[in-house]
Amino acid sequence: MKQNKSLLILAILTVALLAVYFLPLVIFAKHILILTLFYAFLGTGWNLMCGYAGRLSLGHAAFAAVGAYTSIFLFKEFNLTPWLGMFVGGGLAVLVMLLIAYPSFRFGLKGPYFTLASIAVAEIVHNLLIYGRDFTGGSLGLSLPYVPTSLAMFQFDGKELYYLVILAFWLLAVFLTIKMERTRYYLEAIREDEDAAAALGISVNKNLIAAACISAFLVAVGGTFYGQYFRYIDPYSIAGFSLSLNMALVVVIGGSGTIFGPTIGAFVLIPLTEILRMSLGSQYPGLHLFLYGILLVVCIIYLPKGIASLPGIIRARNDKKARQLDQGSEGVL
Repeated sequence: MKQNKSLLILAILTVALLAVYFLPLVIFAKHILILTLFYAFLGTGWNLMCGYAGRLSLGHAAFAAVGAYTSIFLFKEFNLTPWLGMFVGGGLAVLVMLLIAYPSFRFGLKGPYFTLASIAVAEIVHNLLIYGRDFTGGSLGLSLPYVPTSLAMFQFDGKELYYLVILAFWLLAVFLTIKMERTRYYLEAIREDEDAAAALGISVNKNLIAAACISAFLVAVGGTFYGQYFRYIDPYSIAGFSLSLNMALVVVIGGSGTIFGPTIGAFVLIPLTEILRMSLGSQYPGLHLFLYGILLVVCIIYLPKGIASLPGIIRARNDKKARQLDQGSEGVL
């Protein structure tokens, strides 16, 4: 029943977002929508491991970088379509994830220690990209060779088709999350009490590694989209800490460990950030970072489970008031 409700919400959101495609929006508005769905997609992938399983990673930009650099390198050197390069990059990202996930989960590394390990892996990838100039272009990055609008080569002259592609990516990621119902319950049980979950027969390491690999693959796919959309990547933009932080923030603010929390967080945070950066960025540089801090503090104090928990809080308060009214009326009688 709960899965059917989630699928219905997903269908309604998809229809609404498809309707937006036909609106006569300015280019900047289309760009904001694409970025919003991009971070909603990345956040959904990040949420699988870090939200449901409770293993906080601040190094997921490494997997986006692996996906982006792999697809662009294969396209430039071997003329391989980015659609195939995207899967190759996703596979390499899974291998990189296994380097951190298997030993971490095998030996019970969690909490701040796992977070530090994820940051260390991201820094290693970041430095390898800078110093591997022959393959990555070093700090100058890589530019995507221009190709006129071509679906086969994943390049479009307008923003409309990029919007449809990222919408499809987001739809598939959320649909996959909904369908992983049993795995999500297992991961939540592991997050709450790992020993109790193991005692109930849940394979802790198997489920954690599976969630980590799927998470890395989805983020790597997002990295490929990033490279194709901007047609340029460098170690600071695609493998920097800010990308990892944005992934985490849209999930935490929207609702960690929920299906639509990353999407809610992205639609709140990204448009507001981009509009402020566009209108006030030249006068007040770094204002969006100040905004991140305020929103994070407010959410931690008033909505520790994110904006997605707001309807549940309202229902709980209404039920409490209803019970108090019933008790009061019984006392009068």
